[in-house]
Amino acid sequence: MISRIATATLLSIVMQCGWAQAIDAADAARAFGERQALCDRDKSALWGVDLCGPLFFVDAATRYLVANQNTADGSLQQQGDVYVGQLLDSVGIANTAVEWKGEHWSMVTWPLPQQSATRGALMIHESWHRIQDDLGLPPRSPTEAHLATTFGRTMMRMEWRALGAALKAHGDVERAQAIRAALIFRDARREEAQGAADLENQLELNEGLAEYTGRRLSGQDSLALVAMLDKAEAGSSFARSFAYTSGPAYGYLLDFYSSNWRKHVTQQSDLGSMLRSVAGIVLPPNIAAQATLAGREYGLTQVDNEERAAALTRTKQAKAWTLQLVRRPVLHLPFDNMQFTFDVNNLFPLPPYGTVYPTMQIIDTWGALTVNGGALLDNNWSGVTVAAPSLARLTGTGWSLKLNPGWAMRPDKRKGDVVIAKAGYSVMSGSERSDRVR
Repeated sequence: MISRIATATLLSIVMQCGWAQAIDAADAARAFGERQALCDRDKSALWGVDLCGPLFFVDAATRYLVANQNTADGSLQQQGDVYVGQLLDSVGIANTAVEWKGEHWSMVTWPLPQQSATRGALMIHESWHRIQDDLGLPPRSPTEAHLATTFGRTMMRMEWRALGAALKAHGDVERAQAIRAALIFRDARREEAQGAADLENQLELNEGLAEYTGRRLSGQDSLALVAMLDKAEAGSSFARSFAYTSGPAYGYLLDFYSSNWRKHVTQQSDLGSMLRSVAGIVLPPNIAAQATLAGREYGLTQVDNEERAAALTRTKQAKAWTLQLVRRPVLHLPFDNMQFTFDVNNLFPLPPYGTVYPTMQIIDTWGALTVNGGALLDNNWSGVTVAAPSLARLTGTGWSLKLNPGWAMRPDKRKGDVVIAKAGYSVMSGSERSDRVR
């Protein structure tokens, strides 16, 4: 962690050397103004609250930040209409909402997207995350392992195709038929995997509603969503990214039938069930058979063949990850006060062990971990595993580590395994270690 004196010195160096141009103050001020204009146009109509609040942009390479307001302790320096400073190493950098300096902020990484609608959607997306607790919709982010299966991916693609047809439908009957098909594919997928409905709902109410809000307030129309749905099918991983696609589609269709559906959203809501209700859709019995029938109109056979072929590649990758992160010696890093950033588009569920994150960055009490070649996050979110190093090194296959003072690598119970621990560590079994970090 950087001391306050070191932080002040670094900020001085940043200002003197011109590194601050990583975020041009004038460009940042214009972006703040763009977001404010979107909020002013909304007038709190969408969610009943003002989405605009504390926001800062941060450059990941230098950790230099530009904020739309000062912190409560006045630690930032005013530069025209914005406030500048340096983000400490103890704060993870990501597009997210974060508690910082005693206040809840939206954080957006710099540079921003060049296209104005995309830029506006991103800023509003993270602004929604800042206020979602106030709406009674706290963030929940499970990983959907069933969306890495052939059937799960196939039915998700079918659902997206039907949602796209509903969004571009020319009449009420055509729209209702497409919605009915989307809900059939949705239910067929959810019936196949135990607990799938609850897990999917959690993420749709988190990232899905945030993305819906960003796209809605930035002025993107239904055709933009159709293009989004088409593009999403090519994704290599749906396990967490799906909600960024499904959420906006259901939100826009709900808008077509109801102007106040958002007032009725709770932690237990299912956007598909809400749409079925307001659109007056009646689903048939024997959903699995109906999905096959409905799939004829949406290219089910071709999609199923594509996904079966892709599954062979995923099986080979699963074996490789299992060898690297389970069978061979590994390094365990327990979580205490974890912050992490990752790519939602490349997660690889690896049941029953957890989820592989090919790339990620983690900050915790023990230090900072940077991964570019695979890390396994366990199902309990109690810790992360990477390929073991030698005890003399802080790097290994696909990762590097910066340890804070007082922490070191120690041999773990299984031969060849290593664990991060404080001084005075004693070797524990995996279950004992898991209990300790909860």
